[in-house]
Amino acid sequence: MTQNRPSRKSAPKRSTASKSTSARAKSTGALDSGFKVQIMYRAPKVPTQRSPREDALWFANYPIIPRVGDCLFRDGVYYRVERVYLYENTMPGWCADLEVSYFGRQ
Repeated sequence: MTQNRPSRKSAPKRSTASKSTSARAKSTGALDSGFKVQIMYRAPKVPTQRSPREDALWFANYPIIPRVGDCLFRDGVYYRVERVYLYENTMPGWCADLEVSYFGRQ
């Protein structure tokens, strides 16, 4: 006697390449919108006429991590990158800390 079994259609196999690529991109910090960076500004004790008077801390995404000497623009003010601290990302988070100072256009 032969048994009639209902035929099972196998589901189409998914490509694992896209999963591994996205996992690799997240682990290195290179997300679609760039590298996450934490930026710190410390106000000088004797501020100049146009420099921000309060300390500031913010996060931003950049296609490449800014280098020492690069200028960043935020809220109508230019900041110059003074120090860069890079992190090896083992978990999702920011990739670098930047210390910036006021950059007066003269």
